[in-house]
Amino acid sequence: MTPGGQRKPLRAGEGPHESTILDLLLDLVFVFALNRIAEKAIHTLTGEQHLVLPGVGEVLLLFLAMWLVWFFAALAASRFDPRCPEIQVVIFCIAFGSVVMGVSVPAAYDGHGGHFVGAYVAIQVGRPLALTLFQRRRAHQTVVPPPIPTRILCWSVVAAVPWIAGALAPTGVLRGGLWTLGLTIEYLGLVIGWPTPMLGRSRIHDWDLVGEYLADRYRQFFIIALGESVLLSGLTFSSSPFGAGQTAAFVCAFVTTALLWRIYFYRAGTVMKSAVAAATQPARLVAYGFVTHLTMVVGVVTTAVGYGLAIGHPYDTAKPAWLAAALGGPALFLIGRARFEYDIFGRVSRVRIIGVLVLAAMSLVLVRLPLLTASVAAVAVLLGIAVADAARAWGRSRESPAPPH
Repeated sequence: MTPGGQRKPLRAGEGPHESTILDLLLDLVFVFALNRIAEKAIHTLTGEQHLVLPGVGEVLLLFLAMWLVWFFAALAASRFDPRCPEIQVVIFCIAFGSVVMGVSVPAAYDGHGGHFVGAYVAIQVGRPLALTLFQRRRAHQTVVPPPIPTRILCWSVVAAVPWIAGALAPTGVLRGGLWTLGLTIEYLGLVIGWPTPMLGRSRIHDWDLVGEYLADRYRQFFIIALGESVLLSGLTFSSSPFGAGQTAAFVCAFVTTALLWRIYFYRAGTVMKSAVAAATQPARLVAYGFVTHLTMVVGVVTTAVGYGLAIGHPYDTAKPAWLAAALGGPALFLIGRARFEYDIFGRVSRVRIIGVLVLAAMSLVLVRLPLLTASVAAVAVLLGIAVADAARAWGRSRESPAPPH
């Protein structure tokens, strides 16, 4: 606390090491945002075939923008005390902007592009600007080098130019290209440490973070993705005729959600916070968590899209794009989960790699069968992995985390 009784920004090792109630509020916003993105993906995959591939790219771009908003919010709360009133105001503003982005997603490439970009740019520029001003206050000086938010601010301002230009562009193709450029600039800055004249660069690997807090936030966002899956399948099923095919697909969707939860939290997801505490370079483990959880969340959302299609079209022949969602989603999740397991234990279970190969092989056979068949096949593969995990753990003591970093 400062002499005046005001909280200082979070220093390494201080403040809450787990999610706060305000974090939960922000995550509720992203359940809605992910649902809008998944609904847009289903609309794209059921549209004209020659528009599917560019449409998928457009949806992925919107998701990556949403993910970046969430990650930077979590990163800010890991460096600044989320109990500070100023930080709480920043989080509330991010939550409101994220709601606007979610509302604008269905027509982001049409009439609501300005709304989506306006909210996104306001968040991406406003957040580092507020933190820069906040950190410069003498009462709030910390051992953390002040230029970090300033570096991010400089890159965000540069990235805002193609984002705004894209919102003003008359065509969807040009708009998508400009937005891709803006997003690429932001992700490139994140990877290389936002090098800025006179300020240098600062990679997340070198930061002094409260890693346990970010580990908790990663797990929480994974739960968000599972919640979106339940929401999407429930809404789709509630508007269906409740036939045998729709019911079977809905049951498969829920069972899959439970299996994804089980496979994620089987040891690696449960002990992630302990792994961060035991790591020699906790910030590096947190940075790798960005990639692994991004991969797993994309896999979960893609799986949800596949089940949304299966509930709506259980007996239709599986189109390649539909099959990619139904089987590619679980495969992508398993790939991310395999890397996540390596980051926590320094090894990878062969059963996850086998699961990916089996899903890939099934896609060659199921392409001519009803989509519901692919949904059942995905459940069978995930169930086999969950059973193999349980068999491996039977009669053995719990494995302690051994991060290689």
